[in-house]
Amino acid sequence: MTYISIPLASEKHTTTQKRSDLQGIRGIAILSVLGFHFLPKQFPNGYLGVDQFFVLSGFLMCILLSRTTVFSDNFSIFHYIFEFYYRRLKRILPLYLLVIAGSLVALFQLFPDTAYETNLKSGEKALVFMSNRWKTEAEDYFSMV
Repeated sequence: MTYISIPLASEKHTTTQKRSDLQGIRGIAILSVLGFHFLPKQFPNGYLGVDQFFVLSGFLMCILLSRTTVFSDNFSIFHYIFEFYYRRLKRILPLYLLVIAGSLVALFQLFPDTAYETNLKSGEKALVFMSNRWKTEAEDYFSMV
């Protein structure tokens, strides 16, 4: 007879299991985006790999949020959602800001003086998570389909 151990809500998960099926979808998305960039004639719809990443990210976030099923009197669903995003920001934000700072250092060291204003505006938009350039007609995904 096989017994299944179900962890209690108070127990911390020490290991994370990676799902092979989701890793496969992720690999297909990566290959399609790379194909679109390096061999656009052979992979004309490879840009859809980016959309696969968005869908996969949303799915994984829903799984992580749904694992939090036990709420005490002191905490609400908003607390858990806040904690969820806080952990992600704490992990991603330092590296994000480091890359922007490194880019600004490279801007002043490597680029000509004429590029300062344009790149500084792009950096300002990147700091507030805005797109730093306009979409061209060649990048309109829906017209390409």
